[in-house]
Amino acid sequence: MMRGNRRMAMTATDSIERRILRYVIGSVLLTLLVTIAGISFVNGLFEKSLLTRQMQEERSFILSQANLHEPFVWNTATVQGFYVPASMQGDVEIPEIFRSPAFPFTGEIDVGEKKYMLQNAPVDGGRMYLAKDISIYEIQGVAYKWVLGAISLMLLTLAVPFARITSRHLVTPLVDLMGQIKSIEPAPTMPHLAEDGVDQELLVVVRTLNRFLDEMETYVKREKMLLGMASHELRTPISIIAGALDGIEARGETPTADARAMRRIRRAVNGMGTSVHAILSLMRHGDPVSEGVALLLVVREEMKDVDHIHQGARKRVRLHGEADPRLLADPALVRMLLRNLMHNALQHTSGAVNVVIDTNWIEFRDEGPGLPEHYRALLTAPPVVPTSGAAGLGLFIATLICERLQWQLKWVNAAAGGTVLRVTFGAVPADAFTRGDCKWPRAKVAA
Repeated sequence: MMRGNRRMAMTATDSIERRILRYVIGSVLLTLLVTIAGISFVNGLFEKSLLTRQMQEERSFILSQANLHEPFVWNTATVQGFYVPASMQGDVEIPEIFRSPAFPFTGEIDVGEKKYMLQNAPVDGGRMYLAKDISIYEIQGVAYKWVLGAISLMLLTLAVPFARITSRHLVTPLVDLMGQIKSIEPAPTMPHLAEDGVDQELLVVVRTLNRFLDEMETYVKREKMLLGMASHELRTPISIIAGALDGIEARGETPTADARAMRRIRRAVNGMGTSVHAILSLMRHGDPVSEGVALLLVVREEMKDVDHIHQGARKRVRLHGEADPRLLADPALVRMLLRNLMHNALQHTSGAVNVVIDTNWIEFRDEGPGLPEHYRALLTAPPVVPTSGAAGLGLFIATLICERLQWQLKWVNAAAGGTVLRVTFGAVPADAFTRGDCKWPRAKVAA
């Protein structure tokens, strides 16, 4: 459970749905800008071509009405024209609107609040001055821009919900697949992902995951079979040795000098049986066994046995604290946890190892050089099998046991040096022992 929570503690940087939403809106904006630019460019060309044609038609009409041997003036609501023969240039006063620009001239000028298109050019027999009021085109241009802006705003308003619908529709297969994957819980037999109706692009992912699940199930089945075989092969000789010891002790003929060795063999056999049970409990799925465990008593028993592994270690292990918490847990797992942490501390220091018991936790404090950084990582990251090193293996086993018991194992920064490892228990209702309904291992302080 703890391992799963740690693996799920990831920060999502982005989502495919938001990415598609941005891409769709960006594509709509880009298309809209290109469309507006294209329409404006074509409209400008069309307006210029239309105006040029109208100017040519006006000029041809005025020249057809004029006497080419004398000045001619033409005025309408939108057009002003003036023709002067070449022989009379300089003698005839040119209308004011045509005076400012140099001759010849083609372009736009402002006269008051109106805008005119001027075309002053030589013609056969003289000069032709033509001015057309194009203010109406300016008004139409402003109206055109307003209409174009309104259409753009409407398209953008429609683009946002359209982009949302599109993005959700596109990610629906991914969301469905993600839901199926999230629903898979680690178990000896895990449901496979459905392949029917899956898009071609996702079918490769689905088949790969299903193949992975098949391999995992095969691995778990093989592991369970090997564990069962190992359990049988280990328990049989342990039972034989224990039975032989019982027979020898029952005869009462063991010399005093050998009785001490027999007791050591008895403790070793019992320890082997406990270790086998603990390892099988770690690998077994389902709720762990919950029995009453007197922590102080277990610690004292383990302290008696440390001399058999670390010579002279009994004198270095010191027990502190008067608390005697009663735990609901698997006794074999608790014993194996305490043994690993105690041996790990003795292995890394030649000084004292202090065991401190409190109502809610137990600490192992040594006077060694401190816990290396790569060993601390075993306590903060998901359990990973160490590649080498007994200490790493011991901490790995301790981490697995705490995870199984739903306890917390952490490294405590010691100001005085050395290494401090703390195991924190949980809490259960005060009447859990009397009710007998505690299914999960938790700690309870004895009254």
